Amino acid sequence: MIGGMDKNNQTIYRQKERWQLISIKREQVKELAEKCQISLTLARILLARNIGNGDIDQIYSFLNPEEDILRDYQYLSDPDQLSLALNRIQSAYNSREKVLINGDPDADGISGTSILVAGLRHLGMNVEFDFPVRSREGHGLQPRVVQESSQNNVKLIITTDCGSKDLEMISFAQSKGIDVIVTDHHILGKELPHSVAVINPHLVKKKTNCKHLSGVGVAHKFIVAIFNHLQEPLPEWLEEFMYIMTTFGTLSDRMNMRDGFNRLVVEKGVKALHHTKREGLKALKKVCWSQKYPIPARELTRSIIPRLNAPGRIGDPINNIPDSNIVVDLLLIGIGKKNAKKAASIASVFEEASSIQEKMKQGMKEAIVVAEDVDTVNEQRKFITSKIEEEIESLLEDQVDIKNDKVIIVQGKNWNPGVIGIDTDRLKERFLRPSIILSAYDNSPYLRGSVRSIPRIDMYRILDKAEDQYKNEFGESLFCIEVKSGDQTRKVNAFGGHAQACGFTLNKDKFEWFKRTIHQEMAQLDETQFEYAYDIIDKISFSQLNADYLDELETLSPFGQEFEFPIYYLPRCSVSQGKPFGNKYQELVKPHVRFLVKEFDAKGKLSLNQFKAVGFGLWEKYCLAKANNDPQTAFDLIFTLGKSMSRNKKSFELSLTVLDIRKSGKNVDSFLNPVDP
Repeated sequence: MIGGMDKNNQTIYRQKERWQLISIKREQVKELAEKCQISLTLARILLARNIGNGDIDQIYSFLNPEEDILRDYQYLSDPDQLSLALNRIQSAYNSREKVLINGDPDADGISGTSILVAGLRHLGMNVEFDFPVRSREGHGLQPRVVQESSQNNVKLIITTDCGSKDLEMISFAQSKGIDVIVTDHHILGKELPHSVAVINPHLVKKKTNCKHLSGVGVAHKFIVAIFNHLQEPLPEWLEEFMYIMTTFGTLSDRMNMRDGFNRLVVEKGVKALHHTKREGLKALKKVCWSQKYPIPARELTRSIIPRLNAPGRIGDPINNIPDSNIVVDLLLIGIGKKNAKKAASIASVFEEASSIQEKMKQGMKEAIVVAEDVDTVNEQRKFITSKIEEEIESLLEDQVDIKNDKVIIVQGKNWNPGVIGIDTDRLKERFLRPSIILSAYDNSPYLRGSVRSIPRIDMYRILDKAEDQYKNEFGESLFCIEVKSGDQTRKVNAFGGHAQACGFTLNKDKFEWFKRTIHQEMAQLDETQFEYAYDIIDKISFSQLNADYLDELETLSPFGQEFEFPIYYLPRCSVSQGKPFGNKYQELVKPHVRFLVKEFDAKGKLSLNQFKAVGFGLWEKYCLAKANNDPQTAFDLIFTLGKSMSRNKKSFELSLTVLDIRKSGKNVDSFLNPVDP
């Protein structure tokens, strides 16, 4: 199999893709538009997304979340757990204890760590931070971090975006005289760790507005609670910094964008990022965003956030590759002299500067150097990811029945465990079905695995069920790893995550059982769960597509999980001049395509109206659609709207991000499946 196509019949074995036009009565759209004093376009989107079920007050609340929600921590965790955590912080504050923030090495954990460090240091607390080296140690609280904390006289460790299932390591920390407070948003295990407290919204049984928080969202509200508990005012600069950090983690972890807190914090975070004077953030923007207008929320996931993630994925100080610590260093530059591990060198620069302007200039130079280091690590990450992608390509035919398998399972060797999640995500997008990548390592009895799923399938539940089944059959855990803690070797949990993305470690001897069981579980799922449905807002014509239309859509931003950017359907158009592309390291597989979309006029001839288009992961499908076609062949597209730079690089023009492409049929709308919102 080459590039996802069978050589004989040239078929891409993707799960069934269904285009469904959301059915809404015109009268409803008109009535809502008049009541809310908004356009028909916006009214249609709100109805299609079931926002407020047409209730004006609920729609207004969705569009204008109350500011109080940003400081409301009532349902952040179980009240007793929150009280225990705040009292322990108070004790550390009074006793001037040394505190360590242990973050998860991804954008969410990095952002949460930055908030906790900045906030606690503002209070005058003695705070350091560290992350596990993901390629060697994995996620969560690790023995090295506990050992080093003990040697450095740390008395309290606060986790962020991790810790809920780190039972053994938290007990190990306690044996070293170190208390632990867990702050996390991941699914809880069957047993809580014996920490001082667990700050996790899942401890609150009823449905609350905190259930959709990211890890940094939990850290955000926890800092608000700490300042309130200590009766300290929350400074404006810190709030602004928190908005930006929480935006990064919320978007990175694809949190629910129907949630009022997430919507409001991302809206504020995008604005704050655009106007920030913090050198670290300005430098980060400079290396990945050349435009003068604010970075839209949906562009952050393609620009800044991958760079936040990269050091945590492949970084390893032993190999002189910066890890997640350098990102926090960068984010904290400009926050204050004490707020980075490089504080001494940065502080000396500040002290020597003779004016505020000179301080800013010197701080920016320092920030640019660090930002460029982060960018370099991201380039290394791209290279590693692309090489793994090439190896996967050579393994697919032997390891996977692409036509029939309900889940793609691929096993390789010595793949960097920090980046296989990216390759797993690419497999999922390519074949539109759940995917699992595992890697074996020389001199190790363990496989590291990464899982990505499609919207209607909860892969966390599937793997958790397999874990229970294995325990019942063999009396031990399926997902575990032996780690050395002190003089002892312990088996610790090695499974965690979400419905759509999770990771695990298991012994090589258990792989065949694992693979067989997962395939069996997937075979029992209903076929409809595998359908990849595109909910189309409306059919649209060339004449409607313009910059004003896009600006109108953006008034409903931020978009994201559960409130996706609207998808439109453009019938009977011409597509041409397709060119494949990928990053500079993707030599064998060029997954994406750029092409032109042109209009047929009333007489069936090509008009002058045209748009640039890009299709991520659509090169193979574009080739199949265009095979043996003449220039007059008409195609139907579904897409989202965006902007691209004009040829003279002086202005922007409307562009289409195409999600799927099909040849037009005689009855142009016959394939659409109308659905009620």
